[in-house]
Amino acid sequence: MSEQQKRVSTPENGHGGKRPRGVTTPDGVVKQEQRGQEQAEASQGGEGEGAVVAVVQAMEEPQMNIRIPVARLHCHACLLPLKPPIFKCEAGHVVCSTCRGGHGQACARAATYAACAELDDVVRKAKVPCAYSEYGCTSWVVYHEAADHHRSCPCGPCFCPDHDCELFTSPARLAEHLGTHHAWPVTKIAYGKPCKLAVPGPQGGQVLLGETDGCVFLVSPCTLGAATAVSLVCVRTSGDAAAGVPQFRCKLWVEVKGNKENLVLVTSMVASSDLSGGFVAANQGMFMAVPPELLHDESGEAPALMVRIDRVTAALAAARSPSATPPSRLAKRLQ
Repeated sequence: MSEQQKRVSTPENGHGGKRPRGVTTPDGVVKQEQRGQEQAEASQGGEGEGAVVAVVQAMEEPQMNIRIPVARLHCHACLLPLKPPIFKCEAGHVVCSTCRGGHGQACARAATYAACAELDDVVRKAKVPCAYSEYGCTSWVVYHEAADHHRSCPCGPCFCPDHDCELFTSPARLAEHLGTHHAWPVTKIAYGKPCKLAVPGPQGGQVLLGETDGCVFLVSPCTLGAATAVSLVCVRTSGDAAAGVPQFRCKLWVEVKGNKENLVLVTSMVASSDLSGGFVAANQGMFMAVPPELLHDESGEAPALMVRIDRVTAALAAARSPSATPPSRLAKRLQ
């Protein structure tokens, strides 16, 4: 291999991995190394030829980071990111296929359109880093699909529910923060199976982590007269209602060992919140009121909080999912 060959870092791996047989010239153009010698060696035997084919197929197309005016990738009519198939009018305006009708009313030279196959290819492959990269997301997403990705990105930032804490980070990092800095118990749960917890005190809270996907749930209590109200919320950004984002249903109940006559149970869809308004209070979403009779049972047994979280279909979630994001404190923090 020539000494001039260099390793090329690509945005796809983000870790400075090498680019097989890539040469970067001074003008920044990435050229592929000639493979004549390998192909000649491969032709000497069937096994060698198959190996070369496998290597070629495994090689990635060279990538490069570029800067381009945003308007070049936006529709002239709707001003949103272009989505293939793309068309160009006689005046040179490029528009989405669905915008041709509206553009014709604004452009006198929009009687006919021509397909832009080359621009289609560029738009399908143009990628940008996730806007939440600083919160842990390493994805590069197709530009015109970025909004959909951001609505469902698991690294979409949220607030620490403690009003005295200014942390703004991803749900995964929030869970670690609550356990480390606020002494909240952190428990992993399996979907579809009950989990036994202690009934939290009025000022306490607990973190639940989905075993398979790392989704973060908070169990938060508050005083409700002589009773204790317990609510459960899934920590996600405000775009969590996007199609395809996992939604959940939960069952909460409190029971005391040896006391089967007194039982409190509630079943509901799991609300989602970015916690911009702090804790999800009892009057802002689903909650379960635990009466003092169960909190101070005569038998002396401590009551147990049972939690079961189930995934639900997207259709059911869209029809029944509640909103549990209190008035935002984001504006206050930005002042």
